[in-house]
Amino acid sequence: MARCGFSLSPMSGIPHAEFLQLAREVEDAGFGGVFIPEANNDALMCSYAVAGVTKRVAIGTWIVNIYLREPTLCAAAAEMVQDASNGRLILGLGVSHRPALEARGIDMGNARDRLRRDTTIIRATLSGETAMFGMKFRQPKRPIPIYYAALALETARLGGELADGLMLYLCTPERMRKAIDVAHEAAKAHGRMPTEIAATVGLPVFLHSDLKVAYAAAQRGLAFYGALPFYNRLIARSGFEAAANAIMEAAKRHDATAMAAAITEPMIDSLALVGPESRCFERLEQYRKHGAELPIIVPNAVNEDYSTSVRRIVKSFAKMN
Repeated sequence: MARCGFSLSPMSGIPHAEFLQLAREVEDAGFGGVFIPEANNDALMCSYAVAGVTKRVAIGTWIVNIYLREPTLCAAAAEMVQDASNGRLILGLGVSHRPALEARGIDMGNARDRLRRDTTIIRATLSGETAMFGMKFRQPKRPIPIYYAALALETARLGGELADGLMLYLCTPERMRKAIDVAHEAAKAHGRMPTEIAATVGLPVFLHSDLKVAYAAAQRGLAFYGALPFYNRLIARSGFEAAANAIMEAAKRHDATAMAAAITEPMIDSLALVGPESRCFERLEQYRKHGAELPIIVPNAVNEDYSTSVRRIVKSFAKMN
């Protein structure tokens, strides 16, 4: 049975020292990787810090926003993390979201063209083909795998052509399988083996013995994603078009209560692991059966603080490793 990865969020508001302590606990519990999201933080800097306090666990950026980094600088930072971790880095790349970029004054343009371009430059830099003012960049002692955040099937297809793996999130097992198949088809079309493309999927977890309490927490926790255009389209294409439309309309009114109310229990069950342990484990197995090589557990607090929820979920899901 494949082990699970575990996502730890620096955006949770916990002190940096507590974030690193949780990373140590995730490693000690036997998880296959610590995956670090990025929003108001630097995922590569966080990865470097995690490399210093762990010894075995893989460390993944989940994901770094390519629009915030000149690609040779991204490559140089990744090489430093790879060196510090003795070869444990997975460089997850993604394009973020148009509203988040526009808030920073950044024009997204064609996101997949940008992802293709940056991947090419990063790979060339890491292989020693790029120089600046006569100075070559350091090369990692071990290759750094590049994974793509692939909410759209077109990005999964690009991943099959150029990447080493996919980082999927908020999708049903069936949608996940479709993305994997698209990537595998693209890999074969470009002379690659489908086995070269690793499949990871992030699974939001709302663990609680009372299912109704867990559902209420999931409604609050998932509403944010429905207001982002990429995720909204993904939710609609996963069979929840009415809910996706209702969430976006409520978001335009800045009505958080209505956003949460638009998220139905069937939708929650399709996109997250919710309720008691046994129920969550059963749903996890559905993702594994549909091809998830590394399910990534994404802990969510249910009437508790973030660190408490992480430790509780680590203890429960360590049984699956």
